[in-house]
Amino acid sequence: MAWISVHEQILSGKLRELAKSMGCSQNESIGILIRLWLWGINNADKEGRIVGADKDDVAEVLAIGRDKKIAAINIVDALIESGWLDENGGTLFIHDWEEWQEPLYTFKERRERDAARKREERKRSRLQNEAGRKEDAISQEPAPEMIPSPAVKDSPTPEPEKPKKTAAEERTPAFEEFWKVYPRKEGKGEAYKKYKARLKDGYSEEELLEAATNYAGRCARERTEKKYIKMAKTFLSDSLPFVDYIKKQSQNEARQEQADGVNPFGQFLRS
Repeated sequence: MAWISVHEQILSGKLRELAKSMGCSQNESIGILIRLWLWGINNADKEGRIVGADKDDVAEVLAIGRDKKIAAINIVDALIESGWLDENGGTLFIHDWEEWQEPLYTFKERRERDAARKREERKRSRLQNEAGRKEDAISQEPAPEMIPSPAVKDSPTPEPEKPKKTAAEERTPAFEEFWKVYPRKEGKGEAYKKYKARLKDGYSEEELLEAATNYAGRCARERTEKKYIKMAKTFLSDSLPFVDYIKKQSQNEARQEQADGVNPFGQFLRS
């Protein structure tokens, strides 16, 4: 879950110019800008460069919910002419993106640091538990004199090599349960690699299943189109978007933000 920052400077001559160029009200223009910025959270880098998308791609995004009398491609042209979008060699940039969305990236960086710290805590806890189990196992081993000497045998016949498991056979029942509830059934093999990586980070199978279930519920409630639902490999990626759908994690982050004196709702508009 992320927020965008909207300043009072949006009410400027640039906004009036945009509204006049599109033939709509300033309120409608604000709505188009906010849709562009919300989309930019996952599709623009920190400098505002829109990654892997051209004017037609941006027009397709901004066409959703527009007044039918306004052509989608005209919206993009109007944004460029009024200075809300910059174009350089065919690449589009959201103008002053880093300045407008500095609170967003500050929040993201803090969340990534917190996630890294929690991963390290989980690893240390897991290693300590494993060390304790090994010590218990060693203490319960019989004394050497109690172990019978192995009988001398002829050289054993080597066993035939077992056939390697296919990728489908390697997937665990827990992952299959995760996949069953996840709302977009594409890229199962890549999703399983990310699933195993998050388990190594210290997240449990139950937490990953909870995240998938909650995300699927949100997509169902909001009737999210398939093309806007994250691929499972993206949902489980190294940037950890899934943690927003783990109830315990969300509560811990909220408590941490409160302890730090940070109120996200005072700084951002919620997406």
